[in-house]
Amino acid sequence: MFGSDLPIVNRWSQFRLTASRRLARLMAATLFPPRCCLCGFEGASLDLDLCGFCRASLPWDTAATRGVFCALRYEHPADDLIQRLKYQGVLVNARVLGVLLAQVVQERGDVLPRLLVPVPLHLSRLRERGFNQAGAIARYAGRILEIPVAFHAARRLRDTPSQTVLDMGERHRNVRGAFALHGARALHRVLEGGHVAIVDDVVTTGSTLNELRSALLGAGIRQVDLWAVARA
Repeated sequence: MFGSDLPIVNRWSQFRLTASRRLARLMAATLFPPRCCLCGFEGASLDLDLCGFCRASLPWDTAATRGVFCALRYEHPADDLIQRLKYQGVLVNARVLGVLLAQVVQERGDVLPRLLVPVPLHLSRLRERGFNQAGAIARYAGRILEIPVAFHAARRLRDTPSQTVLDMGERHRNVRGAFALHGARALHRVLEGGHVAIVDDVVTTGSTLNELRSALLGAGIRQVDLWAVARA
């Protein structure tokens, strides 16, 4: 029926989907207006649970590091927001951190990836915590940027010790060979994306992000960006 105009149909379907998401976000913000999670005042935007003052006073990361993009420095109150998300399960902080990451990415104006890949937790750690903080952050960043998230594209092969207690050399050895793609279906999805971004909460030496990046590039992914909410 549509012949060579099929891409137009696909674009129209995508427009209707994104338009409905925007309407849903607007309705949710009208019924439950965002409040600043730090001071309790009105949120700065429909999607952000931070007021304008608290947002402006965040420790923004202005250092340019080759290959890794970070929105914030791992300092107060960003460190508290991340720790409360990871260790206390304050999931509203995932929305705050994901929206902030997406907004800063938009401000930078680079070509956006077609797929987000959160750094996976080992299954035992996921069962213990109940959620993956990187996946939660990527979910909200993806909603703002309108980029799908491949939650199960990668898997962690070993339950590696926490990187926080290791020095630089130990960090590299700790995550060496720790990641792989999660089967043929996951490989097909990331290959189809071509340009993906890995999402994590905190980057220190970059060992974890770079190891997962190597696994994706080794599988044939054309371009892999590295995103983290904060730089330690």
